Amino acid sequence: MGGIARRLPAGLAPLTVGRPSLEVLVDAADAAGFARVGVTLWAPGHRPARLCADAATQRAAVRTVRRSGVHVLDVGVVTLEPGLDLDDLRRVIDAAGALGADRLVAMNVDPSPTRAAATLAAVCAEAAPAGLAVAVEFMPYTATKTLAAACDLVLATGHAGAGIVVDALHLHRSGGTPAGLASRGTVPVLLAQICDARREPPPPDRLRAEALSDRLYPGQGDLPLAELLAALPAGVPITVEAPVAADVDCPPRERARRAAAGLARLLPASPLNRSDGPP
Repeated sequence: MGGIARRLPAGLAPLTVGRPSLEVLVDAADAAGFARVGVTLWAPGHRPARLCADAATQRAAVRTVRRSGVHVLDVGVVTLEPGLDLDDLRRVIDAAGALGADRLVAMNVDPSPTRAAATLAAVCAEAAPAGLAVAVEFMPYTATKTLAAACDLVLATGHAGAGIVVDALHLHRSGGTPAGLASRGTVPVLLAQICDARREPPPPDRLRAEALSDRLYPGQGDLPLAELLAALPAGVPITVEAPVAADVDCPPRERARRAAAGLARLLPASPLNRSDGPP
């Protein structure tokens, strides 16, 4: 499938297909026509993935990626917290470099903005020599809840390699709007994660559960996705992060296909919307 003629100029986030093994993730993305994938190397609350420490596992992962037509865009999710283990972080950075990623996603759980900025600065200092930019993802159930808070954190860090992730669900659930992206100032948007959702939010204590398992594919809900895509700066990479509860038992390839089809309908220039060329 690596020679597919029509590549969707976007990535597949692992959460969309249930965070499977790298082999299954790459296969699903490849079969659906995605050009890129995101890879989970450090799940919140856990140590880095095995391929970060095991040389044989890492070599096998690199071979898997190289055999496909898919590139690794981003890795994550580094948790900004007091006592962050820099040795673990370095293992993640080394694995990210081996896989060819150039973005490291981070989330903040530290309630101290000053301490969080210092931690982010340390992460950026470790990531920069490997060619990795660090993208802070705001979520309404973390310590950095809004677009404005994420921008403040990046600016306080004072590092040129830091920027933000704009997730369609988190932007909407935190009270943000596509138009509000213009107010972020000079903070770069390093990644956009696209999904859909119902207009009305769940109770506050269910926001995390919704984000992890109960989103909708692009075009199936009420989020202003066309406006969000139009508001993004030119050239911002896009991934689909859309874990759909009703599809939890669907094979990863089918979930990836549905995600690709939903995003393609929002991208008029998508190669998956063209009638020319081979199917």
